[in-house]
Amino acid sequence: MRVRRLSLRPRLGSALLLLFFALLAAMPYLLPRLFPEMETNPLLLRRWLDILVMANLLAVLAMSWDLLGGYTGQISFGHSFFFGLGAFTAAILSLTVDWSPWTVIGVGALAAAVGGVLIAAPALRLHGPYLSLMTLVAALAFDRFIRWLKPADRFDLGIPGAEGAILCSLKCFLTFDAVAKYYYALALLVGSFLVLWAIARSRIGLALEAIRDDEEAAQAAGINTAKFKTLAFSVSGFFAGLSGAFYVYHIGSASPSYVLNLERSVEAIATAVLGGMGTIVGPIFGAYFFKLFEELFRPLEALRYGVLFALALAVLLLVQGGLLSRALQRLRGRDLVAVPPSAPPPSPPPSEGLPQGTETQTGTEAVRR
Repeated sequence: MRVRRLSLRPRLGSALLLLFFALLAAMPYLLPRLFPEMETNPLLLRRWLDILVMANLLAVLAMSWDLLGGYTGQISFGHSFFFGLGAFTAAILSLTVDWSPWTVIGVGALAAAVGGVLIAAPALRLHGPYLSLMTLVAALAFDRFIRWLKPADRFDLGIPGAEGAILCSLKCFLTFDAVAKYYYALALLVGSFLVLWAIARSRIGLALEAIRDDEEAAQAAGINTAKFKTLAFSVSGFFAGLSGAFYVYHIGSASPSYVLNLERSVEAIATAVLGGMGTIVGPIFGAYFFKLFEELFRPLEALRYGVLFALALAVLLLVQGGLLSRALQRLRGRDLVAVPPSAPPPSPPPSEGLPQGTETQTGTEAVRR
């Protein structure tokens, strides 16, 4: 008996995703009703909205990594380089030019995209651990450069900060309304997801997957691997820089100890793998899982990150492939219907001119050979 997939499964997945985004859109109104103490304590509501803003920014960072690592197979251990490049560009511009916040955030993202092209140039000659090490060295080098430069002190940018930090809270802010800022971050998340999802589902995404599966075979098939790998680095850098630039306007500063910390790279990788690599949507669930449990473990103080990463490791061991992949597998398991067997197709007649007993090859067999 054969098994056939129902055609409603893709629509069901899209409906669940829309429901999830609708839930996020209603979160500022749901939280006070779920937790009545937030109605009497607006600071508590603001605190949780700030946590959700950070979850949205982490999701954008993880999605940008997923396009590069999950789809293209270019594993980056230094994605904080792009995040920090966007953050410091936005912090410096907010203090030196009289542009709107959205223009500054966009320029910060473009600066990170240019950084992605610069990283892609040597990356075209590197593979495997050498590529990962190169991205890691780039992040460390940029961190040391900013600490040595101390731009706030040397160029009189805003309030001087320790170890290269730029404090721009008087200039780099979007709004004092926590609800409005949350919706800005949610719009950033949804917009980034739609663009990255469209890229992943296009011919560009197919070319990136071909490079990930077998770069030599993709090149032999006529795919310009250098062009597509450079494009992947630049697009990934753009959205990572977009997340970093928005972070500056959320927190009011750019500090090497946070935006260039290797923890940012580890968080991006962990959330992407936790949600499901090569899915774009998986990192969103991974980011919310990571940030919510990070807050729940706050009473553990210094031990909370150890417990958090241990929990993430346990989930990865128990749910191989990520949370989203396991959920899709369950949906697929329930989405199977049995159909009666049909008569096998008639055998094709022997081709003329072939010796007796020689079988013709089907199209699939010919491709495989």
